[in-house]
Amino acid sequence: MATAVNGMSARRRLFAVISTIVPVLIFAQVLLAGLSIYYDGSLISLHKGLGMLIAIPIMSLVVLALRYDEVRPNLARAVALLALYCLQVALMSIGRETGNGLLQALHVANAFVMGAFSDFAARQARSLS
Repeated sequence: MATAVNGMSARRRLFAVISTIVPVLIFAQVLLAGLSIYYDGSLISLHKGLGMLIAIPIMSLVVLALRYDEVRPNLARAVALLALYCLQVALMSIGRETGNGLLQALHVANAFVMGAFSDFAARQARSLS
């Protein structure tokens, strides 16, 4: 059992920290995308790499919420964030493979939806903790 500090268990603190990291990583993604367009095109590879790395904290949130009852109230938001992430990858991958510019443009719009939702989910995780 995790010990409580300041009324918050270690698991809840861990969940809150990971959920706070996600919107920061998404902001970095958007920044790297803009920099790769307007400053240095080689930064697109860093954008892609960070995009794949973001899966780790998002999956961690889902696993923690499934595993521990004390953070289970966050499960629906964690799964929704994972679904948005999967959609994000699918939009770019399918858009690039088919040459469909609309899907690629929706990839950009979905990034903002992910950012806003991940911020909301992080705030909720901290308030439930």
